[in-house]
Amino acid sequence: MRRSKFLRVRPLAVVAFAAMTVAGSAGAADLYGGGATFPVQSYVGDNFLTTVPVRARLSRNTVNVVTTSPIATLTPPDSLFARFAAGTGNRISYCQTGSGTGKTVLTGVGSVTSANGECNNYSGSPAGFSSAVVAPDYIGTDSPINQGDINNLNAGPRAARAVWQIPTLAGAIALPRHAGLDFADLTTSQVCQIFSARITNWSSIPGSASSAPIHIVYRADGSGTTFAFTSYLAAACNGQFGIPAGYFKPNQSFAAAVPAVSPTATPTYASSTAVSGNPGVVTAAISTTSAIGYADYPEVAAQGAEFPTVNSASPAALPASISIPAPLSGQVLDANNAPVAATGLTSPTCLRLINPSTVPAGVTYPILAYTYLAGYRNSNGGNVTALRGLLGYFLASQTNRPAPPAGFAYLDGSALYRSSVQSTITNCVL
Repeated sequence: MRRSKFLRVRPLAVVAFAAMTVAGSAGAADLYGGGATFPVQSYVGDNFLTTVPVRARLSRNTVNVVTTSPIATLTPPDSLFARFAAGTGNRISYCQTGSGTGKTVLTGVGSVTSANGECNNYSGSPAGFSSAVVAPDYIGTDSPINQGDINNLNAGPRAARAVWQIPTLAGAIALPRHAGLDFADLTTSQVCQIFSARITNWSSIPGSASSAPIHIVYRADGSGTTFAFTSYLAAACNGQFGIPAGYFKPNQSFAAAVPAVSPTATPTYASSTAVSGNPGVVTAAISTTSAIGYADYPEVAAQGAEFPTVNSASPAALPASISIPAPLSGQVLDANNAPVAATGLTSPTCLRLINPSTVPAGVTYPILAYTYLAGYRNSNGGNVTALRGLLGYFLASQTNRPAPPAGFAYLDGSALYRSSVQSTITNCVL
């Protein structure tokens, strides 16, 4: 099944938007952040796809102190960050690093710890967010803050800072494939058996029109998309379809989550490729014969990739807003993906979590991710109002928020959810 590419923004529109934001920017805040690649089409638009010779990791209308080329503009008028900048006069920057790096920059512990490192582009690895300062204003993650992240925060250079976490969107994870494969749909059983290497040749999939070995494309970097996808595999596959109980282990590292990646596992993939970022996964899947991968639906659509429905449901079919219970307060996920109380954190109620097993009413597509923004409860200085305003754009009370891209949905279909999130914004961004 093929979906049309997003419409590209005409250069005149970009120039007009830039003039509008500069004209209204007196006394405005500059917000620097980065992290998850999964929600970027909703956050910043798809202008980063058009930069050459390589795609940009960095989208912004700030004046970044550490710069990289190419840099993408925020795509007006439909991306949320562009609408926020136009509506408030604030400026904002987002570096696509993956959720894992987003969280290490937040905690100050890990391989990349400073927001003021070079964002780079997709020809290299990120060293930071190209920010003006060491600590970020906010980060994006699809892998919610866990107890290990809290422990790292407490042991690191930012131990004095409490943190907040707020869910922002639900999104569909699609399965981009090479155009030479001809199947239109996969069942849950087939998805489970393909990614567990119980099926390693396309001849086992009716209608594939191929007898080639299956090539799996997966994320090399720490990824919230991977966390969400492996959470789905663990819930849908473990103990079923000939797959042992406990086989898939939800993790932001695909290699840690899926034994079939290891060459010593039995069975193992016929072939596989690890690449950086959701854009890289889609590019590799559509350019590699007999390949299939996983990525956010807007990225799959933007690159014009073929993808199957799952159980005859399309990842493009999410409504603009869905209803879920109010997020859990002061909880993190344990090793079994179950919510437990967070420990060792000042103001733990500022952490808001959606149980990964939550299935929104009326949603039939089964592979969903919930994505979050996170930041510091204190020490936000003159950016408090801007940060609160940014988070408010995800709620229906903000009449200027844009419709989400196909395959994404706001989460605020219930009054209890809206009240819970607004209370967190008011009491935890100080």
